[in-house]
Amino acid sequence: MNIRAVRKYVSESWDKALTQLKTPTFSLPYSFVPPCLNGEFRVLYYWDTYFTNVGLLADGRTELALNNVNTLLYALEKFGCVPNCVKENGADYASQPPLLGLMIRDVFEATEDETWLAEAVAGLEKEYNFWMRERMTEIGLNQYGGNTNNEALLCEYYDYVATRLPLPLNIGVQEKTVRAKNFLAEGESGEDFTPRYARHNALDYVQIDLNAHLYGVEEFLCDYYRDKNSSKSEQYRQQKERRLHLLNTYCYDTERGIYFDYDFVAKKRSNVISAACFLPWFYGFGVGRYGLKTVFARLFGGNGVYACEDVGDQSYQWGYPNIWAPHQYFAYEALHRNGLTEEAEHLAKGYMNLLATAFEKTGCLWERYDDNGVAPSLEYTTQEMLGWTAGVYNHFYKKTFD
Repeated sequence: MNIRAVRKYVSESWDKALTQLKTPTFSLPYSFVPPCLNGEFRVLYYWDTYFTNVGLLADGRTELALNNVNTLLYALEKFGCVPNCVKENGADYASQPPLLGLMIRDVFEATEDETWLAEAVAGLEKEYNFWMRERMTEIGLNQYGGNTNNEALLCEYYDYVATRLPLPLNIGVQEKTVRAKNFLAEGESGEDFTPRYARHNALDYVQIDLNAHLYGVEEFLCDYYRDKNSSKSEQYRQQKERRLHLLNTYCYDTERGIYFDYDFVAKKRSNVISAACFLPWFYGFGVGRYGLKTVFARLFGGNGVYACEDVGDQSYQWGYPNIWAPHQYFAYEALHRNGLTEEAEHLAKGYMNLLATAFEKTGCLWERYDDNGVAPSLEYTTQEMLGWTAGVYNHFYKKTFD
């Protein structure tokens, strides 16, 4: 296996992937690096971009990472949220996990441009307000959702999902719209689709990953304003502490030491361990290390962490035994930041070896894997990938060899 051959392929591929979007009705002011060199994903997807940028910054491609973030900020200003993907109708349906703050932090660390940072933070606050206004539940925590109540759009989305999942088509419009709203929420998590919701009822839940991300945004804004606007800093500190209290109340299982999604309709925690359970430790509020060790032990198969534990149904893209780049990144950082360096190294080396083995056979990287290499197609054809796969590989390579 030639680990360095993959690194060389990644470094040589960024410029080949670079593209622009200019149409008679919708154009973007910046070029950007989409997830794919070729294939279906040639527009800028929201949460993918964070991991792409991790790889770009590891290669010293700061300008490309900056343009990616500026593209998302431009879309935020135009649509009122960062859309699922940056195209003319990209915000019609949903957003994606709010990783804009992490991207802003990383780009600023590379540029040290205070003027840009101030403008970017203003955008981040706008996005934060979107999540607090549009995705709030009765228990005070946030959930994934969707952007439309339009009956025709919802029925159209349901029919699209039915091309990927075994769903009935001969149901009424009202049932289609209700189901479609839940599918939109599931898709907004970035995990379309996942056994985290056995009945595809994502709107019954507050999700641990989303609320962890928003905790991170509140912490970032609290720190940013500490020497600039003490009242704003205190506001974000209070919101962060309130969120932590609610997460510990609803999502934290004291016996298992793990944070789970919470079904606020049924008033019970999920008991499904998924890669989302790493996020409290990624953001530094996870209690102790026992739960983190448990999550890792349940999800690590030697070549990476699975999207979800085995629940007896392998028909989900974002379920067992599939191995996705974003989960490897969050798991690795959670382990490393909490002193579990040996486990973190096993994860990074296993994932790099998996990708290098598949690269020797195929000559490229892929959207997702399983323990045998390139994962079989589920819901749609497994895509040749650059994006997050390359980004996380670069991150692990830098941590391991540089």
